Amino acid sequence: MRKIFPDHWSFMLGEVCLWSFVVLVLTGIYLTFFFHPSMNEIVYQGSYKPLNGITTSEAFASTLDISFDVRGGLLIRQMHHWAALIMVAGMFIHMMRHFFTGSFRKPREVNWMFGWTMLVLGMFEGFVGYSLPDDLLSGTGLRFVEGAILSVPIIGT
Repeated sequence: MRKIFPDHWSFMLGEVCLWSFVVLVLTGIYLTFFFHPSMNEIVYQGSYKPLNGITTSEAFASTLDISFDVRGGLLIRQMHHWAALIMVAGMFIHMMRHFFTGSFRKPREVNWMFGWTMLVLGMFEGFVGYSLPDDLLSGTGLRFVEGAILSVPIIGT
């Protein structure tokens, strides 16, 4: 009987996750040189003209500065963003491949638990990184998670 997923696919998905993580580390280190994670309110005076004179947080102002003033900053931000999406999607597909082929059974159940732990941590880190710029998109994400937590019957109330 022919296998649906050849064995080398699992290794390929692991490599996709590994190299996405390497890109995340390198671009994340670069972005930390320019990002100021502060909620102090300042009056924005930067290259993005529609927001000049508007009160924003330092985090949002530094995000705009990275996007418009730092050479290649928007490219690095987008590389970081897409590497995070690819890494989490690769981990999820990798875990589904193991689930549907049944390779999570003994003697690999510890690896299965490590994989799910890594997936949950990757999703949590993605959410934290998503919330850092302090823009409307991150605020919407925070409100969604707050509503999801509040909707849990015993914990939310």
